[in-house]
Amino acid sequence: MSDEAGVNPFASLSKAELAEEMSEAMVYLGVDFETAVDDLRGVVSRHVTAGLGDFETDTFQHIRSVADHGIGLAMNVQGATIEIVDTDHENAEAYQEGLEALDLQINFP
Repeated sequence: MSDEAGVNPFASLSKAELAEEMSEAMVYLGVDFETAVDDLRGVVSRHVTAGLGDFETDTFQHIRSVADHGIGLAMNVQGATIEIVDTDHENAEAYQEGLEALDLQINFP
């Protein structure tokens, strides 16, 4: 167990970008899947072709769901990172104001 607390905003945003890239890749997976199903329709029997439509629809729904979740993940991580950075900045300002309010005079011999 780590005894550290905090977030590295650069690493966090990089993970959000990765999630976004993976979601975009799912869109291309859907296009590739559609091409594969179209290719199948030409070579399989009519008994199999009847089930391809439902299979294609169900699979597209799953691909879309994964892509939507990935986009949501990316947006949530980006939003959380921005909130953390803003909170850190506000706290740093408050800390600085507190130090200035103390107006401590330090005497060096």
